[in-house]
Amino acid sequence: MSRTARRWLLAAACMSFAAGFLVAHATLEPVPAQPNGAIEVSDEPPCPTGDGGYVGLHEGKVAVFAGEPGGCQRLVEATSIDAAQLPSFQLRELEAGVPYADSSELFQILEGLRSP
Repeated sequence: MSRTARRWLLAAACMSFAAGFLVAHATLEPVPAQPNGAIEVSDEPPCPTGDGGYVGLHEGKVAVFAGEPGGCQRLVEATSIDAAQLPSFQLRELEAGVPYADSSELFQILEGLRSP
């Protein structure tokens, strides 16, 4: 292949790369800005992915969360247990969060809330 043909091939490759870059850049969506222009950065690491978590309240129902009360938390499941039907001492405990270590302990907590 001649030197001129190699130069044309290199120029065509560069033009293709530039065109692809411009198309990709044009289709990116901007990140919405915070009201004061600040960027929100979390100091907390992501929630651990272990078996444990806690039982708390979510929208008037008993719910299961991954993470820990007052820390990193993620809603796993909202149960059918209505918080309005629970005694006040159980509501206080659920508002604070009832931690569990594994699925058998979670089962015991939920069964205790379901039983009269």
